[in-house]
Amino acid sequence: MKRTVGLVLAAGLAAMGCGGCAVPHQAMVNPTADLLRCGVVNDPDQARRLEKAMTDPQIANLLDVKISAKLPTSVAVAKLRSHCSGYQPYLDPPDAEELNAWEQALAGQAMIQGIQPVSALADTSGQPTIHSLRVAAARMGCELLLVYIQSDSQVDNLNDAAVLYWTIIGLWTVPGNVLEHRTMMQALLVDSRTGAILGSATGDSHQKQEYPAAFESQRRAELSSRADKEAMKDLRAGCRRLVKQVVETSLARR
Repeated sequence: MKRTVGLVLAAGLAAMGCGGCAVPHQAMVNPTADLLRCGVVNDPDQARRLEKAMTDPQIANLLDVKISAKLPTSVAVAKLRSHCSGYQPYLDPPDAEELNAWEQALAGQAMIQGIQPVSALADTSGQPTIHSLRVAAARMGCELLLVYIQSDSQVDNLNDAAVLYWTIIGLWTVPGNVLEHRTMMQALLVDSRTGAILGSATGDSHQKQEYPAAFESQRRAELSSRADKEAMKDLRAGCRRLVKQVVETSLARR
């Protein structure tokens, strides 16, 4: 907190000193939620089909529709996170609240018996890939694997009101900071037996809020939580439609 107040106060004084010139603005780097480029999809054929799906909206929802999933089944859910772009993602098992939200999202779906989270104990490879996650799903008796990755980015800038931070009380009363947070997610639905990628879905949320510098930690946590929930809501809606399509296609082929 002392560091933040000191930096913001210095910035405010500097802005005052340059006669009202514009406060420097730092652009937010877009987060990268891409299962293909982070190495999770490491089979060349799968990678080519997924690459095509990302550029062809006509097939982005259903890819290997010729595959008929074995039903009924539970869905293995594997949540991944990446520290930053270019780094190997790691398993970050969803908490109870998130698992409950997935249960609700897939509730009432024909032939879907529930969900099972993939934990680090189930995937012992250390570096999650479609293959290692399929093995984990098979061990749990799940014919379908839903794997998704989350990536976040945040930036904090000063606006013109930050010049009032020099009054000290302004640090608590003047919304001189502009905080932005973006959460992006990508999900793939995979046939556990064959490894075929059955479809894809995405989730995205971009949140922005002005706040006084003294409340930095609180506002950062609040905005991160809000973006996470909105992106997850978006992703779950897409996954619900995707699972429904896969089930209907599989039943039609019986």
